[in-house]
Amino acid sequence: GSTPSATPRTPEEAADRVLKALEPTTTVTSDSAVEVAGRPAYELVLDPNDSNTLISQVRIAIDGDTKVPLRVQVFGTDSRVVFEVAYTSVEFTRPDDAEFVFNPPPGAKVTEIQPGDQTPSAQDRKQAEEARNATTVVGTGWTAVAITKVGDPSSSEADQQLKAFLNRLQPVQGSWGSGRLLAGTAFSAVWTDDGRLAVGAVPPDLIYQALSR
Repeated sequence: GSTPSATPRTPEEAADRVLKALEPTTTVTSDSAVEVAGRPAYELVLDPNDSNTLISQVRIAIDGDTKVPLRVQVFGTDSRVVFEVAYTSVEFTRPDDAEFVFNPPPGAKVTEIQPGDQTPSAQDRKQAEEARNATTVVGTGWTAVAITKVGDPSSSEADQQLKAFLNRLQPVQGSWGSGRLLAGTAFSAVWTDDGRLAVGAVPPDLIYQALSR
């Protein structure tokens, strides 16, 4: 499996993730011209063919000239936008060379680092590998559920604010164990009492099934 990373910060990153997840379970069409960030664009419309997912549609606005993604929208089952990342203003021009000149303030100490100096240490690589190994993905495509070992939410080391938040969530239990459920319009998440966090764009029942495997 792979470790889910942070929320996409740009439309390109969000579009890349969505397109990499495409499988035969998705119908892709294009929609009429739209305007994003003052640019003429068209939209790729991704419709999941799997009724078990809470995602009803994903729309990716592509710049008409440069083909760069300008906006990504994700719609929940209630047809409302549950996630959006977009440019509000964009210019496809070459910046002046002066924009890249660094002028340190008087008295500042400047240390130049060669690209080779950025090689991850053995410890960094080990931590990254441990993070990947701590996460398993059950299922594929739109109904994939990521299960990560995160520790017991009730342990003494757990943050007090986290404990208070979890205590407000619905207690759930089944053959997989027990835990707390967060049911959103586009995803469900269960933090089990034995220290697993399961997240997917699916109804709670499919989260429980994934935890039972």
